[in-house]
Order: sequence, then C-alpha cells, then structure tokens
Amino acid sequence: MSHSLDGLTPSTIERPENLEQVSEILAAVTKAGHSAIPWGGGTRIGVGNIPTSYDTALDLSMFKGEIEHEPGDMTVVANAGVTIGTLNDLLAKEGQRLPFEVRNPAQATVGGSVASNAPGHRQSSTGGIRDWVIGMQIVLADGTVTKSGGRVVKNVQGYEMHRLNTGAFGTLGIVSQAAFKLLPLPPEQQTIIVWFDSRETAQDVGMSFVNGLFMPEATSLISGPLANKTVEAAGESASTDESWALLVRLGGGIRSIERQVNEVVGAAGSNSATGYAVLSDVAASAAWSALDDAETNADLSVRMTSLPVATMNAAHSIRSSSKQNNVSTICDLGFGALTVLVSSSDESHQPNTTNSILAEIEKHPASYVIEKCALNVKQSVDVFSDVGSSIALMKRIKSQYDPSNTLNPGRFAGKI
Repeated sequence: MSHSLDGLTPSTIERPENLEQVSEILAAVTKAGHSAIPWGGGTRIGVGNIPTSYDTALDLSMFKGEIEHEPGDMTVVANAGVTIGTLNDLLAKEGQRLPFEVRNPAQATVGGSVASNAPGHRQSSTGGIRDWVIGMQIVLADGTVTKSGGRVVKNVQGYEMHRLNTGAFGTLGIVSQAAFKLLPLPPEQQTIIVWFDSRETAQDVGMSFVNGLFMPEATSLISGPLANKTVEAAGESASTDESWALLVRLGGGIRSIERQVNEVVGAAGSNSATGYAVLSDVAASAAWSALDDAETNADLSVRMTSLPVATMNAAHSIRSSSKQNNVSTICDLGFGALTVLVSSSDESHQPNTTNSILAEIEKHPASYVIEKCALNVKQSVDVFSDVGSSIALMKRIKSQYDPSNTLNPGRFAGKI
C-alpha cells in the first residue's frame, strides 16, 4: 500500500501490532515534534483537507489481536486493524451483525470506519456508526492510553468521549479499539428495484416506504446515469434515457417479507412505475455493488446531510443545473443524506463543477463534506462545510487533547 496522501509522502512508516507499540510510536513522534497520520484499510483516507505536515504514516492494519464477542450480551470488542468484513463473518456464525454498513468491508477497518464515521446504505433504518459505539480505547498523541464508555450496553462511565472521537478523523487521538452494540441477523432479506420516468413520483413512492407501516433496511433514490446502470446491474432494462430508480432492501421473517414485498410492488403498480423487479440474491448484490462502485470510482464525490426533503430537492436542482450527463445522485431517504457523484470530470474544470454543486447544496439547511476531489480543489477550499461559531470550541478541544498538533494536522473541519 502506498502511504502518499494529497501529494505528500511520509519519511517513515510505522506498523504497530499491539497497543504498547502504538503508544510508544506516538510518544516518540510527539517528542520529536513530528506529525502522524493514521491509516487503516485506506478506503476513506482521502477524506479530509490537505495535511499541513506529514512525517509518519501510522499503519494500524496489523493491529488486530483477539475479537471479544459476547453473543448473550449482543456486544463485540475489536482492535483498530480488524476489518469490518472479518467482524461480520464472525458475528454471522452466532446469527448477529453490526448494525451499520460500510463500503468495501473486506478492506475497511474498525479504526478507520469509526474515526471517519463511515456511511452506509443501512443508515436509512439503523442510523450511523456513532449510534452503536458503546465504548472506545483511544491513544492520545503523547502515548497516553484512555478509555471511554464500556463493554456493556448499559454503563455510566463518565462522559461519552467515544462519541466525540467517532467522526473526528483521528485528530484528537487514535481509535485503537471499539466496542459495539449488535443486532440479530434478519431471517430473510429481499431487494426490490423500481424505476420511474417521473422524479416526483419516485420521491413520493420512496417516502411512502419510509413513512409507512414498516421501515425498509435501506431505501436509496438514485438519479442520473447511475440510475440506469443500477437497473441494468440488476439484470433489467430501464428503457428510457432519464430514470429515477428506487432500490429498497427489506428484512424480517418469511411472512413479514412477503407482506413488505406486496406493499412495495403494489405501490410500484399503483403509481405507474416504468418497471420493477424482485431481485434474486445475486442480482441484489450486483445492484447494491453498482452504487458502491460508483462512489469508489467517482472523480468527484460530495455528501450532504439534511432533512430528506432537502436532499431530494438538492438532487433535483443539481441534476437540472448540470450541463453534462455525468452527474448522478444517491439519496438515503430514511437518513437524510445525499451523495453527489461526478465521473470523468476534467481536473481543470472540477473547481467550477464543485462550486456549482455546493451552491445548490447551500440553498438548504445542510452540512456537507467533499469526500473525493482533485488536488486543485482541495488547495482552494475547506472540504468540510462551515461549522460556524463551533469552530472556536473545536479548536480548544483539539489543543486540549493534542497540544502539539501531532495527529492529522490541518485535515479536519476548519483545517484544524
């Protein structure tokens, strides 16, 4: 794995295999007045501003150790280097799973996923990673090992610092271990894809599922070229140049699934959908993978979080204002998140494309992060949206936990 980042290459690469080594390395880096950037599987390492300094790459992919699974308590504890895929494979043997999803679970690690609060399609029903972390072990820049929360669902161990560190991108400390609440695996799962030639109808039908008698596991509204690609990945044909596709995953017992499928199919038929299909496991996997692949391969990716109606309106305005047919959007309707993807964007024109997208997003009460972009865009913007007066508090917290500015300097919101 290359540890270069935003055109910068570290002078040293450290690969600790246990907690003591992590602590010793960080203490030495801080004492030397150097900077360190933590790495996991590298799936989200590009999210963040350009580092102001990058001396040491702290590769935690070898820091795995034993996974502590308590099936009866429905909790699990794992070190930073354990991959999400490995964790779910172990949990599945006991009929359990992590409540959240991440992209590329075979490579994404616990530490990196927690530190970046990695998003996933199941946020529509179960929320994000922050909602399921019950405890955390953190190594501060000076090597001090701290703990927050516990290993059981109910605990009263002080402030919930594990929530503060979830999504802090490793700027306050290294997430060396995390404890999660778990959910049972649903007995059955079923994915249905429905596509429309009317944006309004697609939105109304999608929200009827979110606000209906049952909550789908995932509800994604897709527009642009990706809508047709997803329909095709599912083994179907959209038959129109401009489609809006709903990809809906259901979970539950056999009878519950049957009722849910009937509800979804009935809504598709009564609202004049262009087409729909109840997908086999293989076709469902291909359809969801089409979304993940599009995010992985996009040249420009912006994620907006707001009310569902705002994300849907932003998706429409961004698509309408685009002069090229290379812009796609994915709305996670139950969560209120919009991902805007641009493919084959000329680097010299990407700043204009980015500014156009942000201008539409900023018409709504929302936060955003530019998750992927060309280097010339990063050089001119803060990839995180303005946090307002909160920036002063954020800087004080950073100075309290990392006074030497050792960890991920310049990479977080406000270029902290």
